[in-house]
Amino acid sequence: MFVIGIDGGGTKTRVEIRNDKNQLLQRRIYGAFNINSIGRDAFRKLLNEIFSENMADCVSICIGAAGISNPDAGSILKEVLEQSDFRGTVKLCGDHEIALRGAMDTPGIGVIAGTGSICFGKNAVGETARSGGYGHLIDDCGSGYALGRDGLAACVRMFDGRAEKSILQDRILDALGIAAPEELIAFVYSADTKKSHIAALAASVLQAAEDGDPMAMHILHQEADEIVKMVSAVQRKLSLAGCPIALLGGLFASCNPYYAIVQEKLSRMGEVKAPAHDALWGAAQMAWEMQI
Repeated sequence: MFVIGIDGGGTKTRVEIRNDKNQLLQRRIYGAFNINSIGRDAFRKLLNEIFSENMADCVSICIGAAGISNPDAGSILKEVLEQSDFRGTVKLCGDHEIALRGAMDTPGIGVIAGTGSICFGKNAVGETARSGGYGHLIDDCGSGYALGRDGLAACVRMFDGRAEKSILQDRILDALGIAAPEELIAFVYSADTKKSHIAALAASVLQAAEDGDPMAMHILHQEADEIVKMVSAVQRKLSLAGCPIALLGGLFASCNPYYAIVQEKLSRMGEVKAPAHDALWGAAQMAWEMQI
């Protein structure tokens, strides 16, 4: 008997297999998981790779991933598992759910900030709530995309003289290899420019902040305040005042000025903790707990 946890990411899929004693057997890495990005055929091929062995002895699977709510993902998954002789139980959930389960065993809140952002919490009676995570066009406050976007906005204001020129502009222009407003506009509105390209400029904002740039620091504080609002909303919904808060995602993977600012602001709302485990551990643990 064994269980499987899956952390399906935009660039890679991580799989953890545990035995009936909840002991790690192995971890594996595959390609991108999101069906919305890779398409039906590639998604089917990926699942056939993951479940290539006989699944008759697998009792539960937990999959946490972005795009898992796509109906096509569920139907293809069901078909592939039936062909592999799987007769157990499957749980499909968002990647924020497995991230929180990996981060802590207690009730609490996880804040994920990478290219995008989302806040997710769970209380002692199992109730859950989220805030944010509605995509870069209308949301993703406090994310890498938001930092990059705000940095670009500051650049054009500096070009115009609406804001005082600072090292932030130099950092962003150097990162893009451009020098004029027209080139910046061409980059921003090009069909080839994706949200990940904008989010990558968060690194330039962080660099400028490390150098003491006032505009960069203003951006970090502004977006950190948005993170505070997200956490506050979840705390109210779940009556989780003073709960532990885990900082997750690429922006919080290392100690940088943004991490320090967010940590300081959130410490007034609860203990800010490093995650105990990663999201894949959380997925495998949730798969095992399905059998308890």
